[in-house]
Amino acid sequence: MTLIKTINIMNTKILPILFISLLILVSCNSAKKKENNTNTETKNKLSFESRQLVDDARWWWAVTIGDVTNDGLQDIVFIDFNSSGGYLAYKKGQKETGFWEEVRIADEPPTGGTFASGDLETGDMDNDGDVDVLAVKHTGEWDDAGAEAELFWYQNPEWKAYPIGTVPDAVKDLSLADFNNDGKLDLAVLTFDENTLSIFQQNDDKSFTRVQFLNVKNLHEGMDVGDVDGDGDIDILATGYCFYNPGNNLTQEWKIESIDEKWHNQTGDWSQNATKHFCADLDGDGKVEVFISHSERNAYPVSWYKRTENGWEENVVIDSLSSCHTLQVFDFDLDGDYDVLAGSNAHRAVNIGKTEFPVLIFLNDGTNQNWTPLKIADGGIYNGRVADFEGDGDFDVFRLPGHEAKDYYMLENKIK
Repeated sequence: MTLIKTINIMNTKILPILFISLLILVSCNSAKKKENNTNTETKNKLSFESRQLVDDARWWWAVTIGDVTNDGLQDIVFIDFNSSGGYLAYKKGQKETGFWEEVRIADEPPTGGTFASGDLETGDMDNDGDVDVLAVKHTGEWDDAGAEAELFWYQNPEWKAYPIGTVPDAVKDLSLADFNNDGKLDLAVLTFDENTLSIFQQNDDKSFTRVQFLNVKNLHEGMDVGDVDGDGDIDILATGYCFYNPGNNLTQEWKIESIDEKWHNQTGDWSQNATKHFCADLDGDGKVEVFISHSERNAYPVSWYKRTENGWEENVVIDSLSSCHTLQVFDFDLDGDYDVLAGSNAHRAVNIGKTEFPVLIFLNDGTNQNWTPLKIADGGIYNGRVADFEGDGDFDVFRLPGHEAKDYYMLENKIK
């Protein structure tokens, strides 16, 4: 009797515990299944609808996206005919189908000649709440890459031009940032013919002073900016180098560090050491990581790098992507982590033996280590840009298929 009673008491205590444990296990499995379903649904919902916006592009190498009209819709800002020099203009964004209206900002620079560049940027240069436009005076890279370039910014909406300074040859990249934390945008300029990086600091009277002129072996193409070391200052990353910001006094030494020499140890023709860079804080630690691709050659990966105590650590998104002339990092599927847009310049890739030119988004599984490719278009992408066109909370892709293309598209994100 004593034994039976003891067993009954134990059963009375154990059975509820077992029942509760079973409920918790079922609940956890259901939650996990629901989470997996949600992730699958999110990825399945990510799709893009292509819209042609332009049919008269001419060597649109210098293109950026910005709401210069301040109407809530993004516009296409560009220099026309960059190969041999052209004009500065924008195409006014519209929700309706059809080609976007062109508006000229300037037919020629204030000092005469033509505009030409390998990049273009917009930003609020005078802190008045609207988007101003940078511009580069040059004869064109194919005309004379070694000719001096003059830099200007145009004040919105009167489009009055203000001089910034000069650089010794054709411009490959422009980056705007407040490098000295004084509330005004400064400018970094990368040129390839003489391998230079110039940093211009904006003064209180809207003029600029060049505070750095760096000549570094094999600087060519590919630049972005971000705080690499978490010290509150914006650093510069270009052609596989990191240039560390010294702080508020920009005339002090910018320490230079190689991220990975494979991005600047190449030899051969003009395609050597040509890259694309994009900075993003993947892990939310206040320090950016940098994504790098080769914009002209085969057999180079798309990788991202993190600065650690032991140096720069490489993480590969894809082992090889030919002529990867577009590299952008945004949360395209709105699942809370960064994804990667990458694709080949069709008109370069075909000349080095490629026959397919996919436009890909590599979907992040949340670990920053596993990337699932999703093809969103065929036919290539050159200097692609990403922006929320209509302000609906998701990211759209602006696409020129190749550097010779006349047609310009928007791939509208339909996730929302």
